[in-house]
Amino acid sequence: VRIGGTPLPLEMDACQVSARVRMRPPPWGWVVLALALAAQSSAASADTQVDELLSKMTLHEKVGQMMQIDISLLTTDKLLDKAKLRDWLHKYRPSSILNSPYSGRDCTVAKSGWTAQEWRAFVREAQSEAQALGMPPLLFGLDSVHGANYVSGATIFPHQIALGATFDREIAREVGFATARDTLAAGVPWIFSPILGIATQPSWARVFETFGEDPLVSAELGSALIRGAQSESGDPQLPRAAACMKHYFAYSHPESGQDRGPTWLSDQELRDRYLPPFAAAVKAGVSTAMSSYNEINGVPASASRKWTVDVLREELGFEGVLVTDWGEINNLHSFHKVASTEEGAVGLSMARSSTDMSMVPLSGSFSDHLLRLVRAGTVSESRVDESVRRVLKLKKDLGLFDAPVPLLESPLHQLVGKDGDLALRAARSSVTLLKNHHEAIIPEGGRVCHGVHQGDADQGADLESFGLADGVRTAEACLAKCADNPWCGTWLFLGSWEEAHPDWPVCYLKTQAAQPLPGKGSAEDKSGTCDVVLDEGTLPLKVADLRKVVLTGPTVDSLTYQAGGWSIGWQGACGDADFAGGETVAGALRRLLPDTVEVTQTKGCQIRAPSHASATCAHEEEDLAATLEAAAQADVIVLALGEENYTEKPGDINDLALHPGQVDLARQISAAAPGAAIILVLIEGRPRLLHGIPSLPNVKGVVHAYLPGPHGGTAVAEVILGLTNPSGRLPLTYPSKASAIHQHYQVQSVKCPGSAAAYLSIGVADCPVEFPFGYGLSYTSFRYSNMSSTPRGRVAHPGAFGVSLTVTNTGSRSGRHTVLLFAVQDYRYGVSPEKERLVGFTQVTLDPDESALVTLRVETSQLSYSDEYLNTVVESGEYRLQARSLDLEVAEEIVTVTALAPVPFANDGSGGAPSGHVYGFEVYTPATPWVLVIVGVAVTTACCLAVGAALALRVMRSEEDKVPVKRNWSGTWVQMQSRMNSRNTSRTNLASYMLATGGATTVPRNASHNSLHMHPTPVESAELPRNHLIREESRESADIGANNGTNRRSPHEASPGVDVVIHPQPSASGADDDADEENDLRLRR
Repeated sequence: VRIGGTPLPLEMDACQVSARVRMRPPPWGWVVLALALAAQSSAASADTQVDELLSKMTLHEKVGQMMQIDISLLTTDKLLDKAKLRDWLHKYRPSSILNSPYSGRDCTVAKSGWTAQEWRAFVREAQSEAQALGMPPLLFGLDSVHGANYVSGATIFPHQIALGATFDREIAREVGFATARDTLAAGVPWIFSPILGIATQPSWARVFETFGEDPLVSAELGSALIRGAQSESGDPQLPRAAACMKHYFAYSHPESGQDRGPTWLSDQELRDRYLPPFAAAVKAGVSTAMSSYNEINGVPASASRKWTVDVLREELGFEGVLVTDWGEINNLHSFHKVASTEEGAVGLSMARSSTDMSMVPLSGSFSDHLLRLVRAGTVSESRVDESVRRVLKLKKDLGLFDAPVPLLESPLHQLVGKDGDLALRAARSSVTLLKNHHEAIIPEGGRVCHGVHQGDADQGADLESFGLADGVRTAEACLAKCADNPWCGTWLFLGSWEEAHPDWPVCYLKTQAAQPLPGKGSAEDKSGTCDVVLDEGTLPLKVADLRKVVLTGPTVDSLTYQAGGWSIGWQGACGDADFAGGETVAGALRRLLPDTVEVTQTKGCQIRAPSHASATCAHEEEDLAATLEAAAQADVIVLALGEENYTEKPGDINDLALHPGQVDLARQISAAAPGAAIILVLIEGRPRLLHGIPSLPNVKGVVHAYLPGPHGGTAVAEVILGLTNPSGRLPLTYPSKASAIHQHYQVQSVKCPGSAAAYLSIGVADCPVEFPFGYGLSYTSFRYSNMSSTPRGRVAHPGAFGVSLTVTNTGSRSGRHTVLLFAVQDYRYGVSPEKERLVGFTQVTLDPDESALVTLRVETSQLSYSDEYLNTVVESGEYRLQARSLDLEVAEEIVTVTALAPVPFANDGSGGAPSGHVYGFEVYTPATPWVLVIVGVAVTTACCLAVGAALALRVMRSEEDKVPVKRNWSGTWVQMQSRMNSRNTSRTNLASYMLATGGATTVPRNASHNSLHMHPTPVESAELPRNHLIREESRESADIGANNGTNRRSPHEASPGVDVVIHPQPSASGADDDADEENDLRLRR
């Protein structure tokens, strides 16, 4: 065989091919290889330790590693029962223990939980027993969902819904770190948070556990919390905690609104809205995941191959431990009815899902069933090994193999409960001002009317109306009518309204038009208003002007209601005495108001909840009379309404409306005190319908606190008094009507007609909401300007672009402001676009008259959507990027995105997208960390080097003539197939097929996508001489013997698909040089 025209000896034995190849890898390859091999060696060492342990375990021990039990099985009277502990460990070898003995919270017992030291003592005893039995270390886990809420004395933070209102990644990271640190102080390294559901069902009992309704907010804050929770703890024995993303998957949208109800959503919506937070969590390195209680389009999550294997493991690349929620495998039989027996449920979950651990949690049934299934051959032992390997690896990564029995004292103990400042900062950043009434001031010299804004024709009382008979037909004419009126609001009825009702007045003047209702609308045909000069607003309260203040309502003086569920106990605390610190709204206002202000506090009404679905707010006649009497004499009434504490299934309700007693209380106070300013404070876990309370004439301010935790009362009081400038923004849409509770900000097609005429025209409008997503006021004002994008013009996909704008504080107070950037795609080919999509957010703090340039980076993949066939694509075209200030004024920039790699529509028969609507790359691919990419490339390089070295060694051993090899070829790898000629045994006969190109490989038409297949053609020849000519052959001349080479292509002809065939070329005396030269030319061709 000649390589580069130089003959080499051909030694072949049993089709072994030898070649002498000179390989020179690039210099940086050795560096990458060294780093990769070091990382691979470390990982291999860890995996080897796990595999060695796994190989020594019996089937009984392996099955135990897939089992998690509740701590109540090991205690008596809230104390460790060693006999129970030994019995359970000996009989079942359980892998993990969860929960607190006080989670059920018996309110007849004064003690509310274990301290970190008491927890450590329990963990030490349990780990010592496991060690004595030769078991792997036990893994303890707790629902630390807003702080270490099961560790007595630990700081309890605002719930996740309040963290969502901060839009602050750093606060989420710090809360995650403090939560994990306090939990590790108790000797527990596994925390069951964050919750990554998207809160699109406002009736659901676990809305408060989420970050809100937006996928990007959940993804960003959830990832930040995970990074904080899994940081180095400072305890050498328990160096870090394992976070747990939950609940996988789509648990947050039960169709009925009832917890654990089935979820019915299209795969497009599941992928575009509910999956991104989990994909981000995997990318952030989350260690574990918890599957959910619900059915997804009829299939229970714990029995779904599609979502737990195909998507979670293969698509997202999750390699951690997947644990079920409470008793969910048994629920496949008892609740979901997809298995006729509990044993069948275990088999179904093992066969269909990638579940690694069953939260049984109150029996050994899972172990018994799985043992029988494996011994019967129904479940393979390799399936068990797969899960046990992941569980053991988790324990090793958490340091449990190195120090299974923790010391009784930890350096973390002195830090437990020391994060009150962080809890208060989080609460301050979350409190959201939803209404602040401003009185109009008539300036000297009159006023000027201009501009057009959206309003509500039903708001306020009419002053006058004008029609065609009055000569009023245009906006200018209508505005002129109000030039001399202190309340100078106008509403115009033009366009379709005028055509449908020609007899209607064209223009109304209203008494409360100076403050248009929040919302979106076109500035050309909705309404007109004129600017007025306003005072600073009712809030913050002017303390110097106050004489009497009334504090009332069921949530005004309750740490228990501020903390909500998952606080001390599962359903919440028994009372305020359970908390180590904190301050109620009433307590903080009493402390902060001066002695010159007379403060009266009443109950108003008390929440009574035999069940949460039947909860009411009842009042005693005497107490109600005292409340109304005090209100009639007050300057200001702080009315705190909301919900009692609850979570999960017990928190189900039948009506999203606020308790009737609370609505009645608000209306009676409003009627009794027409001259007082009412400040409504909402402390609630889900957005209860308010039935017009914010619109009562003397409700001058609305403050939303969510579930701010024990320290939230201080934050609310500071906002009311102006000690803190509010900066929270709603992380969900607050509904106003029961018929439109699913009116989320992204939804395009949910419309509510205002009349029959509107229904029959394009004039339908968005359904009304109480307050829109992202809404929130401040005591100062901000203006956006100079919005631009980088690069300007077209942006290539895949890629990224920056959107910059200048934010200016135009008010008189310093303020923290969250910039929200939305992308709007007006039209999309074939799939209805969302109304808008949040693609970026950040915070800026500015002093009065200070400006800052804010830049947000947007990946073009954030503009992706799932088409009809679930291809994840980015469409070429224009996208409007919008940033809104607090009064919902919009700054806009247009960005044009071009997809660089168009692909045709899948299975739709169109053959491709029309011009201007081009599909781009798929976006969601298995999430592989860069370090794994580097390791993979390096390992491949190492393999190539090893193969090349082996081939070179073979050549050196077998070659007869020491002839140097010319390096005039590219070194492209060659794939050859050979066939022995069985009719000739005197010497090896070979049909060899070699592809040697200059770096560009031509694949035969019938080659597969993943391999290059060469078709062998027999050569009738007794021997192969030393000198051979390598030619390209067209596929049509497959039989060389038949056509005698007459159909050969010229070496210079284009060949779209070629086979490379070696033909005998007899050597002639004196012609070797010419043949070599010709061979060299053709080989290089």
